[in-house]
Amino acid sequence: MVEVLPSVDVGASGSVEALRLRNLKKRFGHIEVLKGVSLTAHRGHVISILGSSGSGKSTLLRCLNFLEEPDEGELWVANEHVRIRPGLIGQRQVNALRAKLGMVFQSFNLWSHKTVLENIVEAPIHVLGVPRPMAVARAEELLSRVGLAAKRDAYPIQLSGGQQQRIAIARALAMEPEILLFDEPTSALDPELVGEVLKVIRALAYEGRTMLIVTHELGFARQVSDRVIFLHQGEIEEEGSPEHIFNSPSSSRLRGFLSANHLEAH
Repeated sequence: MVEVLPSVDVGASGSVEALRLRNLKKRFGHIEVLKGVSLTAHRGHVISILGSSGSGKSTLLRCLNFLEEPDEGELWVANEHVRIRPGLIGQRQVNALRAKLGMVFQSFNLWSHKTVLENIVEAPIHVLGVPRPMAVARAEELLSRVGLAAKRDAYPIQLSGGQQQRIAIARALAMEPEILLFDEPTSALDPELVGEVLKVIRALAYEGRTMLIVTHELGFARQVSDRVIFLHQGEIEEEGSPEHIFNSPSSSRLRGFLSANHLEAH
């Protein structure tokens, strides 16, 4: 079960903690995908999560949002403490957490039978109880911010992959989450469409949004991140500032990863 304990002060001196994760573990059968991951995200900071395929990056985000049920660990989100125990998860508790963690998937996950506007207003109206006129006004504002105001009445099939991903970002923002989670947001896009999505995410970073981004766009991670984490086989192999990770990594595995992705440490 998931036990939500009373709010606790988990802030370090200086920056306020938006999220803290301690000893998160996840198994699929006999395979331990996450082997005790701990991290902290301060409010307004961007953390990029790197790693080879199978390192546990996407599973980490999915466990934070309880799309996958973790096996063990503790989680603080917006000063709410969640202790993870084996067994059933209380759906109301999970829904409360998900409202604070906006998720943007690599495959967009838009409803194909709903217009762009309907995709964005659905959750604020039915989950948060926002009156429809307010939800529509907010959706139109967000569509303008992602450069797609003219597409409000279009259907997803009428949009490019890059446009669909920008709509997915607007949909996540409509829930006014404390933290945004991006799971390889450009991996399903044609190369010429990647830039338009990264531009939107970059703007959110400059606004001071708290974000965790699983990405293979190493140059982008270097540019926007406050901290970078390198996962290897379900464990944090190395973490630090972009300057440290990309210019002077300690781990030979990280150096090999950077080299394999055509980004030599220097």
